[in-house]
Amino acid sequence: MRTKTLLISLLPVFMALTAFSCKKNVKTADAGKIDMTADTATIPPLDITESADTLSGESDIRGGEFISQETIQTVRFEFDRYALSDETRTALQKNAATLKIHKDWLVKVEGHCDSRGTIEYNLALGQKRAKEVRDYYIRLGVPESSLGTISYGKEKPLCEEESEACWADNRRAETRVKVK
Repeated sequence: MRTKTLLISLLPVFMALTAFSCKKNVKTADAGKIDMTADTATIPPLDITESADTLSGESDIRGGEFISQETIQTVRFEFDRYALSDETRTALQKNAATLKIHKDWLVKVEGHCDSRGTIEYNLALGQKRAKEVRDYYIRLGVPESSLGTISYGKEKPLCEEESEACWADNRRAETRVKVK
């Protein structure tokens, strides 16, 4: 009887020790969080490197009216893609030749998508399309400081029919300009 009482009284202690020893392997919701109240002198500095994704070199595309030019072509993309095709590159080479002549232009590359997919997804895809065009212009010699990008996702369609032909028209990147 005495042994049984001793076992019963030690059982909670044993269970607590077992649970405590397992906790060090369990991740909590707070794991990996930075204490924002700590002294900032002890936080190591971030190593920031410039990349092609850095937008600091982009032109400011706010304000003013950007317009289409007859000599600058709109380019189209395949469904769910932002890679430039050979046909697209040819059109962009012609566009770049025009843009390099007009050094007084600010250039806005607009990325657009068709109506399928979420707003968030299409905004991201439109931005990738605009960035691909912008980066290609830079490789062709258009000054980076005159170029800016924006995504309209599916918010500014050319066509509103639910057909493949209409969707293909909406999957585009437009290059618009304004005088500096």
